[in-house]
Amino acid sequence: MTIFFSVSRHEPYDRYGAKYPITPSGIADAWISGSELEKYSCPVDVIYASPLARAKATAAVRGKSINCRQIIINNALYENALPEEIFEFYRQIIADAQNKKYRHIHLVTHQPVIAAMGEPYSTSPGTIYIQKAESWEDIMPRKTEVLKLAPTEERLYALQFENPREYDKLAARYNKLADLAKNHEGSLEDLLTMFVQAESALQVPTAFRTASR
Repeated sequence: MTIFFSVSRHEPYDRYGAKYPITPSGIADAWISGSELEKYSCPVDVIYASPLARAKATAAVRGKSINCRQIIINNALYENALPEEIFEFYRQIIADAQNKKYRHIHLVTHQPVIAAMGEPYSTSPGTIYIQKAESWEDIMPRKTEVLKLAPTEERLYALQFENPREYDKLAARYNKLADLAKNHEGSLEDLLTMFVQAESALQVPTAFRTASR
């Protein structure tokens, strides 16, 4: 059975006077990156997130975009977590995935935790790293290659030269969602309902699945 382990840095945030825990462009990126993540892997079974608001909001938006309702907050993903806490958590969730026959675990955390797990320290907000393996035993020793999924703005920069048609599609989608987040006055939950409607208007296939999660 092919399995996936992915870890993401939270989306960008404003420290003062912000309407939501992450920026409007961060909300748009978290939404779009959900379907991108599953395109390169498989449906996410569970999302673990840091208790800080910016990580919880990133997990909530990404989870909503792919209809993953199981989001678990864990202090071991906090930005100041000790290495021994991180690795004990790592072992626990791998064991849990084996017992529950999960195929994809996704983490939303902070740069120091990502670095402790072996990824580059200079990780842009919203970046996702994806490991693919044939068993959970291969994840812990890192016997796998890692795919880096860049944030939407970085992908747009590359696409404008490599594939202008895809650039136009993604840019229209990203800008529409970011504008909605910037101008919306309601709750984050209400905003995400508007995102579903906006995706339908743009005729973008959503990642929503009807199967019970």
